[in-house]
Amino acid sequence: MFAGSRRIGFEFKRTSAPAMTRSMHSVLADLKLDRLFVVHPGDARFPLHDRVDAVGLLPACAEGL
Repeated sequence: MFAGSRRIGFEFKRTSAPAMTRSMHSVLADLKLDRLFVVHPGDARFPLHDRVDAVGLLPACAEGL
């Protein structure tokens, strides 16, 4: 998705404690993403990488992601 000139990606996981994966590193580089949000079923928001945040589904909806 584009937000102005920024490229933003989303990945959805079924685990409430997602971790950074090799494919996330690849997608950041291949798609030249500025940010990647990993949406998960939990409630917490936490960083996985300098450009990757894990965000719970309800907080993601509340924040308008």
